[in-house]
Amino acid sequence: MKMAGAMALLLAGLALCQSCATQSLWRSTDPNERIWVDANKITEESLRQRGVDYSVCVNEWGVGYLIGKSGWQKFGDYHLRILGTPVTLAVDAVSTVAVVGVIMFLNDPDGTCALIEALSK
Repeated sequence: MKMAGAMALLLAGLALCQSCATQSLWRSTDPNERIWVDANKITEESLRQRGVDYSVCVNEWGVGYLIGKSGWQKFGDYHLRILGTPVTLAVDAVSTVAVVGVIMFLNDPDGTCALIEALSK
């Protein structure tokens, strides 16, 4: 029964963390995400003068503006995605292989060790 509980826990972790690093990178570098700026930091008139794409937003933080990212900010987001995605995919793959390896070891320790020895020759 202990083995089934441990395996269920590992499978749940694998299901929840499937491509966690890649998803996190893509969420944090969304080029279409708008930036919230407090209304005390900038005036609506100055946003109009600069020709910035914005909308007024009232939320739990107070009154502010949702401002679209500039072309350079979007370029930076795309740049980070292009450079970071291969690394995060590798991290996700390694974590998945590690979880599968642990599950294999818990189910059949002798067979897993024999498989590792056979692969290392």
